[in-house]
Amino acid sequence: MFREPPLLHFSPFLKILSLIMIMIVAFFIVLAIGVTISLPFFGTALLDSMASMNNYADPRYIIALKYFQIVNQIGVFIAPAIVFVIFTDDDFRRYLYLRGKIKWFSLLFGVLLLILSLPFISWLVEINNNIHLPETLSGIETWMRDAEDNARRLTDAFLATSHWGGFLVNLLMIAVLAAIGEELVFRGVLVRLFREWTHNIHLAVIITAFLFSALHLQFYGFFGRFLLGILLGYLFVWSGSLWVPIFVHFMNNAIAVLISFLGQRGVIDTDLDTFGSSQNIIIITGSFFLMVFTMALIYLHEQGYFRKRARDAAGQE
Repeated sequence: MFREPPLLHFSPFLKILSLIMIMIVAFFIVLAIGVTISLPFFGTALLDSMASMNNYADPRYIIALKYFQIVNQIGVFIAPAIVFVIFTDDDFRRYLYLRGKIKWFSLLFGVLLLILSLPFISWLVEINNNIHLPETLSGIETWMRDAEDNARRLTDAFLATSHWGGFLVNLLMIAVLAAIGEELVFRGVLVRLFREWTHNIHLAVIITAFLFSALHLQFYGFFGRFLLGILLGYLFVWSGSLWVPIFVHFMNNAIAVLISFLGQRGVIDTDLDTFGSSQNIIIITGSFFLMVFTMALIYLHEQGYFRKRARDAAGQE
């Protein structure tokens, strides 16, 4: 007989604390392994200088940053989520809602939802970016904007490639691993834990979306990422499959990587910052209503509303 998972009977609050502890321990273990593996390739000199170095013009520095970004995704999200579920439940795929048939309708309409919501999300980001704190908090605002600028420069440095090899690495780092890792933790684990704690699925989705946006530490993109977290949360809850938010999250990040790559190669002249955005209030309003309409379609489909209507219509003939 197998020993039951050690966290099985913990309260939701203790499980959340356990997840945090596992994330901290896993981060340091994976980072130590990552540093050890990197030494023959990068050498100690480059690694020693990375903490204070901002030379984004140095290709070796960018490669090292990308390597450690991948290590970070594994150590902070993927490994902790796997370990936590193993310690919590004896059926990994069932706990994370990775079993069952592929929900093609939610997958396809989830991507459509993402595309239709872009103007409205971009509008939220613009509003967010124009927020100014009171004069007494000017120091905090300066720190927040400096952090935002640093994050922007790092992102631009990651995306600045016109080679297929760089594109594939970015796709792996920014789209594949980020989608899998973040969805495992936020939707796969935290939505369940906050639902058990609050006994309210809507609160669970909203709290998780808040944490999802806050943990990115990009304060002036908070509103847009918060809304994206809510959309991903409901896609997960309504479809009953973690593959749906993973795929939609992947597509969201992959589109950004692709747009930047095509721009670097001169195929398109669309700027990533303005892609999908609009100043036209009609387009922004239409984006909002189309977003709500598409969410309603997904909800009704997953609740079996259309199948029931079709059976009722067939029964009347």
